[in-house]
Amino acid sequence: MLSNDQLETFRTRGYVNAGSLFDPERLETIAKEYDRLVTFDAQVLGNEKDGVFPYRAMLNFRSPELAACILHTPLLEIAVQLLGPDVRFWWDQGINKAPGSGSPIAWHQDNGYQPGRMPEYLTCWLALDDSSLENGGLQVVPGSQADGYREHEWQGVHAVIPDGTFDVDRAVALDARAGDMLLFSSLLLHQTVGNQTQDRNRRAWVIQYCRGDQRNDVTGEVYDNRPWAVRDGEVASELVSERPFELRREHA
Repeated sequence: MLSNDQLETFRTRGYVNAGSLFDPERLETIAKEYDRLVTFDAQVLGNEKDGVFPYRAMLNFRSPELAACILHTPLLEIAVQLLGPDVRFWWDQGINKAPGSGSPIAWHQDNGYQPGRMPEYLTCWLALDDSSLENGGLQVVPGSQADGYREHEWQGVHAVIPDGTFDVDRAVALDARAGDMLLFSSLLLHQTVGNQTQDRNRRAWVIQYCRGDQRNDVTGEVYDNRPWAVRDGEVASELVSERPFELRREHA
C-alpha cells in the first residue's frame, strides 16, 4: 500500500516510486520470462541509424507466470487506492533499451495512443535493471497530468506531442533501481531517451490498469474486453473479461 505521503506525491506530481513490490524469487521469474519473450528476433522499435531495441506487447498472453504477476495482490492493493474498488487490467508490454540502442521514444502521454479519448488510467513501470538517463531511462514533467489530455501526432508507430507545445525545462529524470515499481498517471508527460552505454540493459515491464467502468469519452466504447483484476475490492483469481480482447494495436 502507498503511504499518505506517497499518495500525495502521486496526486500532485503525477508519479511515485513504490519501491519493490515483488520478492527476489518472483523478480527472477519475471526476468527469465521477459528475456525469453522480449528479444531482437521477436520485434524491435526505433531506427537502424540510432539503434533499434526489443519490444513485445501483451506478455501475459505468452506466459502464465507473467499473467499471474498481473494479479499480484500488493500491486492491486495500490491500484485500488488510486482507481477505486473495481479495476480492470488494461495492457502490458516489455521494452528493453539494450546497450547502444540510441533511438528515443519522444514526449507523449500514454493516453495519446488510444483512439477517441480515454480517461486517465494507471501505468506501472517495473524496472528489471537499474535505470537512468545514461542507459535509456525515463524523463517526466512533474505535475503535467493536471493539465489533462494533449493532442498528439503520429511519428511512425509512436504518438508524440508536437515540439513547442509544452515546457520541457521542468523535466526531471525518473531514475529507478532494479526491482523498483514506478507508478505514474497515463496523462503524465514522459519520454525515454536512448541507451548510450555499451554494457547496460534497461529492461522495463509496463503493466497498466483502468477503472472497472472505464469508457471512451468520444466513441462511447465500454472496455469490457479488458479482464477484471479487482471487483468490489476482491482480487480476481484469473484474468476474465465479458468479451474477447483482440491482440492488435496501431502503435507500439
